[in-house]
Amino acid sequence: MKLDITGLACAAAFSIAFAIGTTASATELMPGFANVPTGWTTDRYDPDSFSNVGTYAGRSDVLGIGIGSNGAAANRPGGQSSQFYDTQGRQHAVSGGMGDSISADLYVERAWSDAANGAVRTDMWGVMGDGTSITDYPIIGFTNSGASGYVGFQVWDDNLNAGNGGWFELNDPYNVDGWNSLSIRLDATGIVYTLNGIDIYTQTNSFGSTEFDAVIMQGYNFDDIVNFPNAVVTPYTAHWSNAQVATPEPATLALLGTGLAGVFAARRRRKA
Repeated sequence: MKLDITGLACAAAFSIAFAIGTTASATELMPGFANVPTGWTTDRYDPDSFSNVGTYAGRSDVLGIGIGSNGAAANRPGGQSSQFYDTQGRQHAVSGGMGDSISADLYVERAWSDAANGAVRTDMWGVMGDGTSITDYPIIGFTNSGASGYVGFQVWDDNLNAGNGGWFELNDPYNVDGWNSLSIRLDATGIVYTLNGIDIYTQTNSFGSTEFDAVIMQGYNFDDIVNFPNAVVTPYTAHWSNAQVATPEPATLALLGTGLAGVFAARRRRKA
């Protein structure tokens, strides 16, 4: 029986292309940071700075969110001195549905490991909808001033605390003085949070979210003597980069290896 090596190769290539095509069908929705602040509008309160700071820690077109005294509770206009406005950032409209995600990489400074160096919190938010109204605000970010002094990454889950929402502390390892990849994905299992390429938490989609409507990038201003009387307050800048180009999923790589191995095995059998 004559073996058609070309046919086997084509079949393997088709399988690989199908797997890659399936992997690539999801869309990354995060806008490029090269044009910041174009397209970004104030959400709650404007941080001291929100700009493309250029090159930082080996990345270009890095978004810098500067938190400082201009946004302190005592320095904000009347009606904006409450804790609600301690969250300071900007929003950008996006459009996506099931399988899509928003992703960005955060540089965690070594000084952030201790709140005695200054209280820090910076987050990436999704704004979810059902085609009619806003349904949910999933959040993932870093803090050194969480409950009981928690330091690390955390996610906001609106299902916690009897539907009133709350923070879930991840306690997963992360890079210090290095970049950390974060993602929020909407799929059939719910709202999936990813840290450094690993799905680490899934929030049940209890609110009927079917789409991404916007993304918010923000920092938190702890210069609020009423709500954070013991916080060590120092200006800080959170540096965010657009996510680096992803490599194929392990399943895709395994399929690639299997397909090529089959071709090579057939070739050896033919020569024998």
